[in-house]
Amino acid sequence: MKFIIGSLIGAVIGYITNWLAIKMLFRPHNEVRIFNVKVPFTPGLIPKEKSRIAKSVGESIGQHLLTKETILRSLCSENMNQKLDAWVQSKVATIKDNDFTLEHEIKALLGNEYSSFTKNVSDNGSKLLVEYINEKEIIHNIAKYISSQLMLELKVKPASICESELYNTIKDKVLNMAIEYKDSDELYRGIQKMLKEKLAELVVLDKKFDEVIPNGLVSGLKVYVFGKKYEISMAIKKMLKEEKNSKKLKEIVGETISTKLSPMIAMFMNTDTIYEKVVIGLDEFLDEPKNHDDIALIVNDIIDKLLSNSIASVLSELPKEGLDNGIEPLINVFTTNVLDEKFIRSVIAVIEGKFNNYSSVEEILDKTGLDYKKVIEEIINNRIQVMVKSESTLIKVTEIVHLIINRVLQIEMRSIFSGEKNKVAQSISTIARDLYNKFIENKASDVIEVLDIPKIVEEKINEFDVEFSEKLILEIASKELKAITWLGALLGAIMGLLSPILGSL
Repeated sequence: MKFIIGSLIGAVIGYITNWLAIKMLFRPHNEVRIFNVKVPFTPGLIPKEKSRIAKSVGESIGQHLLTKETILRSLCSENMNQKLDAWVQSKVATIKDNDFTLEHEIKALLGNEYSSFTKNVSDNGSKLLVEYINEKEIIHNIAKYISSQLMLELKVKPASICESELYNTIKDKVLNMAIEYKDSDELYRGIQKMLKEKLAELVVLDKKFDEVIPNGLVSGLKVYVFGKKYEISMAIKKMLKEEKNSKKLKEIVGETISTKLSPMIAMFMNTDTIYEKVVIGLDEFLDEPKNHDDIALIVNDIIDKLLSNSIASVLSELPKEGLDNGIEPLINVFTTNVLDEKFIRSVIAVIEGKFNNYSSVEEILDKTGLDYKKVIEEIINNRIQVMVKSESTLIKVTEIVHLIINRVLQIEMRSIFSGEKNKVAQSISTIARDLYNKFIENKASDVIEVLDIPKIVEEKINEFDVEFSEKLILEIASKELKAITWLGALLGAIMGLLSPILGSL
């Protein structure tokens, strides 16, 4: 009997001591004082050492369980890539069959930040583009490319240019403008000003008419006079018979009789009779062919005398109005008989003919002897530099970038996946996987170090209250703790059994 009682007492003591030891791990939760004296073993071990335990647990997890290598290995596992592919495929499947635009999807992703995001993208993209173009090397390459393309255009035949619709449109426009300009007051005033300036210059130089007018022109005029000697004689004859001239001639005859002859003789002279005799004599003189040469010589002699006069002496005798009146007919003759529409068209036709004789525009430029390729490249280069530095260029680039972004945003998502949808989806999956793996390889270790897993675990444990920690540990190790309690009872029973046995010995 004593063996049974000793074993039962030992078992009870072992059970109670282990149960109490486990309870004292958590209880009491707070320090207990009686008459301001601290009760030993209060609070329990875990509440008392909570901070140290939390730190130890965090360090153990960070150093031995969730190490950087373990996390990286898990993040880079094939299973993770498969899950990423499945996620991308599911997203593509939901997008490719709806009518949503790219704008709708981005708005759903960014929410209220959408407007500021698109504005920043547009503004920053425009600035970056202008800054990129503004680089010296880029400007040089752009100018070089434009120049090379322009050089290709210069290899075309001039005839193809003259046959083009654009050229003919421009030519017709220029012709119409030239024809309108020749009859304008502006051209008249311009020629008038030029002639007056030239006359003023000749006056200062004290030039004679024969020094200014080319000899060939004078000789041609004299030849013309001899060629028209009959017409000149007949014109004089006709002029004498005109009423105003015949009247004047009668007055001259009458005045000659009254002033040059004695009064006695003048009484017997009849003015009309004398006039008729003079006219008849002149008619006979002008009808005689041999006299025509004399008339031509007289006219040419008059021309020589006029040309021997100095320009200054002639102009000095003319009033300003007379000079203007003299210039006006010259201008009218020039604009009407010389600079007419036929002349303008013929000049352009001659220029086109000369132009078309060359095999290319490049050949024409080669004839100038200039390094036109270098000149063209420098002009383009300078123009680009001025253009990219101007505020208007930034404004225009911003407008273009904004327009492009808006058009891209209006693209329907399903149009992106039109055609071979599976290939597009697979490409997106591949890109997403590559970006993800590159990020994990290059940046994940830095992110994990910043996370500081031991610190996170420590802070999280410290956030738990003691009651929750007790409940959590008991849920995890309830069986083990019960086993320890019953093991204490078993060991107590064995010790209770051994004690009388040993006493009997």
